[in-house]
Amino acid sequence: MGRRRVIVPEEASLWLGVLLDAAFDPTSTALDLARSADALNYTEPGHGWQARHGQAGLLAIASDLTQYPHDYSDTRRAELLLAWAERWVQAEDWSRLTARVRKRRQRMAS
Repeated sequence: MGRRRVIVPEEASLWLGVLLDAAFDPTSTALDLARSADALNYTEPGHGWQARHGQAGLLAIASDLTQYPHDYSDTRRAELLLAWAERWVQAEDWSRLTARVRKRRQRMAS
């Protein structure tokens, strides 16, 4: 079993940006939602359009977090994103996403 996934509450906004970029940038190789949809039996291999269920779920979370920012604590934001990631992010994708978060964290510190 791999390491337990964690999103630090203070970095929930950072994670949201990384997840949105990975999910919607057509050139990104950090996240393969089609493979996740296949693993969840949402589709047969080769029907990647079903991966949009993952994108729609992430957009719903992003919409709530941006439209009602005072309704969500950092801890709750992190919990929602982590729950989405547990469902839609495969282990090898998670390691690529954590690397992107580290890179953005370093850029912000500079």
